[in-house]
Order: sequence, then structure tokens, then C-alpha cells
Amino acid sequence: MPIQATAEQGDVTEVASDLLLLKHAESFYGADEAVAVRLVQRGICQEADISPKEGEAALVETHGAIAPERVLFLGTPRLGRFRYDEMRQFARRAIETIAGLDFPVRTLTTTVHGPGYGLDIEESLQAMIFGFQQGLLSRDAAPLERIVFVERSPRRYEVLAAALKGVELASRAKAPPSVSALPLSGPAAVAPASRKKCVFVAMPFQEEFEDVYQFGIYAAVRACGYVCEKVDESVFAGNIVDRITEGIRNAEFVIADVTLEKPNVYLEVGFAWGLNRPVILVAREGQRLHFDLAHHKCIFYRTIGRLAEDLEKTIRNLFGPQCKANDT
Repeated sequence: MPIQATAEQGDVTEVASDLLLLKHAESFYGADEAVAVRLVQRGICQEADISPKEGEAALVETHGAIAPERVLFLGTPRLGRFRYDEMRQFARRAIETIAGLDFPVRTLTTTVHGPGYGLDIEESLQAMIFGFQQGLLSRDAAPLERIVFVERSPRRYEVLAAALKGVELASRAKAPPSVSALPLSGPAAVAPASRKKCVFVAMPFQEEFEDVYQFGIYAAVRACGYVCEKVDESVFAGNIVDRITEGIRNAEFVIADVTLEKPNVYLEVGFAWGLNRPVILVAREGQRLHFDLAHHKCIFYRTIGRLAEDLEKTIRNLFGPQCKANDT
């Protein structure tokens, strides 16, 4: 039987599994931190016991402190260096580690790393799926049956569920020794295009703009084949200024929603211009532009659907499309 890759909305501490896979990127972040805190508070272990260095691993039994029976922490590069290629290596190493365990792992739970610190959720998922598949074809991880990506955010869960629909991974035990290609299926089952050009999005750090980002900006950027990155202040852990400046430096161009004239967005636009990065301005209809921007073209939108249409057209006209997001 192929190994199923699925998504489940919820909290990783509450979804039962034989093993929960997490990272330790020189510190704990997001779900990694939540699990670590729970284990330490319950007296299961000390923080040092689950803080492996890069390339190392730490395994602990949870004794009922959380729903998964065990947790595997893999040491990774620091957060700023843990990008798509590193996620692929992380997932492959996880399978290789699981193959050497002395207890059966039928259900593996994990999270998609990256979106919480600004990376593209679909690109991150593809990197992990590809890494899992590489590992499964190099090591016999039987009796693994399911890999479940757990996501708390309803919007992100919807993206993951759609991308994972129909995805199946082949195992070494079921694949012929001569297999060189990766026999995956489904929208997410492609090699991660780590050389795709990135787009960085600057916008207000407010909940009301999440739909604008997800359906108006992210959808248009992905339709043109670019990787879409944005830092969310509400969930980011670490130096947010460094992550934002790094994102702009790595970007092919920047999209800035200047609605509400937020200082952070104006600063990011100025930094992008200082680096000679092109900037596409967008704003709600009726928004007055600050004098610095008043003479620059801006896409004004009344609806999110219209924003997506106009933005996609603008990207294609100015920069051209990259390869499709699901092309190999």
C-alpha cells in the first residue's frame, strides 16, 4: 500500500500518532516551542534533552503529556537558514532516522515549517513531501502508513488539504530497485523548485488583511509561478526586521499593500527602492496615498477577486510568468 500524505486541522499536541516530528533550529519556535514547554512542564524531560545540535536527533516518550506517543526533534540550521532545501533534507533525514528506530511508526505527524516566519506554505510543503519521498525510496520505513501535516490556521489548512489531495508516497519496500524518478501523485507531489524567483509582500499586520493576502495576492503570485513570502508579526519568533530585510533582498520584486498607510509598509517600500527592487503598490479604493507614493502607479481594489485579476495581469505584463507552481 502507498503511504498517504494528508492534512488535519488542529493542534499537534492533540492529534494522536506514533511519532511527532519537530525541528530544533538552535532554539524552539511555534509548534516546536509549544511541545517543548509542555514536555518540560510535565517533567518528562529537561530542555537540554530535546535540544539537538544541527545534524543530531533527540527522541522522547511523552507518557501522555501530549497525544503523540513519542516526539522526535531533529537539529537543523538556525531559523534564517532553514529554507526550502533545508526542509527537504530535514524530511529525508527524518525518514532515515525513523527507519532505524526499534518500535513501529505507522502514523507520523508533523507541521509544515516556514509559513510562521515568512516562507511560502505550498513551496515548504513541496520541499517536505519531496524529502519524505527521497527518504522512503532510500530506506525501508515499514510499517509507516500515514504522514499527517497538522495545521492550526483554517486558511493554511485549506491550502494544505487542497495541495495534498490524492498525494501518495512510494516506499522502498514497494518500489523496484531501479526506480530513479519519484513516483508521487497529486498537486503537491513534485520536486521543489528551489530556484524559483521569490516575491516579498509588505502589508499591515492585521487580521482583516489575511483574506486580501491569501486570495488576492498569494493566489495571483502563485498563478504566475513565483514563490510568495510574507512575514506575519503575530506569529514570528526572532528578529523580524532581519527577516523582512532578508526577504526583500532575496525578492525579484515586492508587492506592498499601502492601505491604512502603515509605517512598517512604507519603510519596507523605501528599503526595496533603496535596493532597486521593483515595487507593485496596491490599496483599497478610496485610500489616500502618502506624498512619497502619490506619483507612483497603484492598483486600487474594491474586491479581493478584482485585486487577484489585476495583480496577476500586472505581474505577467511587467515580469512575465515563471514556470507553473506545479511544474517539475
